[in-house]
Amino acid sequence: MKANQLKEQLESLKPNEAHKERLFRGILRASESDAARRRKSRPRRPLRSAVMTAAAMICMITTTAYAAAYMGLDVKWLNFLRPADGGQAGYLENGAYVVNQQAANENGTLDVKQIIGDSHLIYVLMDFTAPEGVRLSAERYRFDTQLNFDAPGSHGAGIGYEVLDDGRPYDNKISLALSYQLSRQAPIGSPVTLQVRDLEEAAALPDEFETIAPGFWETKFILDYKNLSTTHSVQRKVSLYGHPATLSSISISPIAVTLKVDSPQLRQINEAANLKQKETALNPYTDEYPITIHYRDGTSKTTSVWKGTIVGDFLTDTLTIIKPFTPILNDKEIEAVSFFDAYIPLD
Repeated sequence: MKANQLKEQLESLKPNEAHKERLFRGILRASESDAARRRKSRPRRPLRSAVMTAAAMICMITTTAYAAAYMGLDVKWLNFLRPADGGQAGYLENGAYVVNQQAANENGTLDVKQIIGDSHLIYVLMDFTAPEGVRLSAERYRFDTQLNFDAPGSHGAGIGYEVLDDGRPYDNKISLALSYQLSRQAPIGSPVTLQVRDLEEAAALPDEFETIAPGFWETKFILDYKNLSTTHSVQRKVSLYGHPATLSSISISPIAVTLKVDSPQLRQINEAANLKQKETALNPYTDEYPITIHYRDGTSKTTSVWKGTIVGDFLTDTLTIIKPFTPILNDKEIEAVSFFDAYIPLD
């Protein structure tokens, strides 16, 4: 591999100074440990050689799994979000915030691990460990959840949970990704209190949830993640189900696309969308507000099954549409977005 290629890959990861130091120390410890194991059969190398080896290894970090192991991004995040390459994984890692807060009672222990997010979507990675003898192996899990913000203002929100693969499907521990979708911009940098109660489980749909671990767990932390999104002011006229509206802005990040729509006929638009909505499976529905992502290479992706949150504010006549994406988007390669009869090129 050429030196300029190594430099480009290192630049794409963009670790901060703390991450660089942690990475360097981890590799150095690994190198010294390996040297100790081999000391009986190989001559001892000077420390300078170990340091040079560590520096060379830093330049070899090109895969997402290697970067995650040494730079702090939990590998369960990578398996869930599925970044396109090492550069995108490094970008996510640089925007993540390590929480490491724990709450426990007699029915289990909640570990809040990390958060990542953008202007309207917050992902919280958490582990839950039940008492010994309890097996957590169902297909779906959820808590009754509240995220309380110290910052003023109300936030309409959509809440969902995804069970992450932790490699141990039949023990007393599960890993979950909490998706918290906000109609107003997330108060990044502000203190929050996460309150969850009553862990519920269910098999695949249409099975109903039932409580398996009653109780209350509370943790407090700072929303100190880096906003991954870029907001584009659009102000484009658009017709939604025959009703006039204005697409005021689009916020795009690797994890989600958020649209803001204004219309004096918001109620009529909402009623028309509900009529159009059709059941496509046991629970998912067709996307009544589809968008198409156009990439620079000529490919495109259109949403068809609804996933996300819609919040209508009839006092301000504003519709907020939040669409999470997994696998995540290659947002740096997006050329344009289509929404109904509007085609919006992005700079």
